[in-house]
Amino acid sequence: MRKETRSPKRRSSVAEADGAELVFVVDVSSLTKKGFVGTTTYKGKQVALDFDDGGEGIFLTPEMAGRLRVRKGSTLSVIMENDRTLVTKAPVGGVGKAIRISDPKIYYAVGREGGAIVRIRKG
Repeated sequence: MRKETRSPKRRSSVAEADGAELVFVVDVSSLTKKGFVGTTTYKGKQVALDFDDGGEGIFLTPEMAGRLRVRKGSTLSVIMENDRTLVTKAPVGGVGKAIRISDPKIYYAVGREGGAIVRIRKG
């Protein structure tokens, strides 16, 4: 008698899960002419996030955009947590090498407190 074998259930990766999000614990580290730079870690490496109030959207790396399954023009939900929680929507301004957040609500919420936990999700 032949034993039937089943392949093990495959788990969805973070990129395939509907609840995929990017989480950054941001500390304002320096001021620039147009805004400020926040430092955080992503995948074990320290990265800089440029913040300004230009309203151009959120610029992600190709890996981050793929993880969220978004592209230029997609809408993102951004949750900022510090002393209080603020939720806003922002478009993907572009996909490239640098990470930049160009949105007045996010800029002032993070800058006012000198940092925040920033969660970015699709939609």
